[in-house]
Formats: sequence, structure tokens, C-alpha cells
Amino acid sequence: MLLLIGMFALPISAKPLGTVGQVFPIAEMDMLDWINARLAVLDENGEMDKMKDQFQEQVKQTVKRPKPVDNISTTTSPRSYLVDPSLTLAQDIKDANGKILFPKGLRINPFDASTWPNGHMLPPVALSKTLVFFDGDDKQQLSWAVAFQQSFKQQHPSKQIKWILTKGAPEQVANILQERIFFDQGGNITRNLKIKHIPTTAEQAKTHWQITEFDVSLLKPFEGAD
Repeated sequence: MLLLIGMFALPISAKPLGTVGQVFPIAEMDMLDWINARLAVLDENGEMDKMKDQFQEQVKQTVKRPKPVDNISTTTSPRSYLVDPSLTLAQDIKDANGKILFPKGLRINPFDASTWPNGHMLPPVALSKTLVFFDGDDKQQLSWAVAFQQSFKQQHPSKQIKWILTKGAPEQVANILQERIFFDQGGNITRNLKIKHIPTTAEQAKTHWQITEFDVSLLKPFEGAD
């Protein structure tokens, strides 16, 4: 015990002991170098070409058949209602010198020129198109669209229809209607217009959107859509 105590009581001094083994500097591969090296390997073994082909095919399929809009359905109790299109600025809009052109909180109605800055000098706004939303995969809705198109042209020869799909293949529907077809990507338009059911039309009614739903449950399915 005395020996152990004596050892701990001895003064301790530090000194270099030399190099025990070979020393290597700490280094990390740059992330860009790693990516380039990985891409080079993929290019050499042919995986890069496969990935390109898969990506191109994915893009083609997305264009041919975009992702359907969620939370939208048909109805057997159609209704008609108005939607206010007014927008409120969330922040000030300034010019290059910092001068406020349009203040935060300014409420603007796209259909009402009087709510625009200096809008009193502009003529009334008139939207010439009727928006039509429907599911291109639903054969009953396709039957409705064909019938609506014929009736609309007879009743409103000077107006146009803007066809907007919430589901389906735009190219296929374009061949049926012989008109350009759009798609509500991400459901942004139907969400802003508060559309929950299809088929539905949206058209200007003075300073509001007039939304009109239709019941297609009794219609005969369209033939020749496949």
C-alpha cells in the first residue's frame, strides 16, 4: 500500500515519445467529386442510360396522364353558387426605389376594374370563355361533355369553352372533342373556385364566378372512348 501511495505521489512530467506508426492526414472527399465519380461509374456500366430512359418514360406518362385531382366527385344533387374571386395583397408591393405602389391589405377583384389601382379609367372586364371541369375517364361525363359542347355552340356561337380535366388522358379527350384540353395540375383551379363536384362549369357573372354542377348519373356511357 505504501508503495502505491509513493508512486502516485511522485512528480509527473510529459515528454514526446516519438512516432509510434505512420501518420496520415485527415481528409474528406469533396461531395461534388464523389457525385462525379459515382456518375462516371454509372456511365461506364450502362446504368446511366437506363436511368435516362426510365426518367424520359416517367415524364411521358405524366404528360399523357397527370396525377388526378383529389377530393372531387360526381353528385346527384347539383347546385349553382357564386364565388368571389377577390384577392388581398399579403404584403406591400414596391418599386425599385422602395416606394409603395400597392399597400398590403389592398383587395382586388379581377372582374371589377373599379377595385384596381386607377381602374376607374378602364372598361368593364368581360370573360369570353366558360370553364368546364370533368373527369375524362368517366364515360358518363364524356357523354355529357359531347352533348354540352354541341348545345353550347348553338346557344353561344361567340363564346368559347376551356376544357379542364381533373382526371384522365388529355390527348385522348382532345381526339374526342376535337379541341384543346387542359389539366388542373395539383387541383389549384378547382380549389380556388371551391369546386367539389364534377362535371361543373364556371363562368363570369358580373363580379363573381358562377359555378354550376351537373348530374350525369342517368346518362348513357360514351362509346368509343377506349
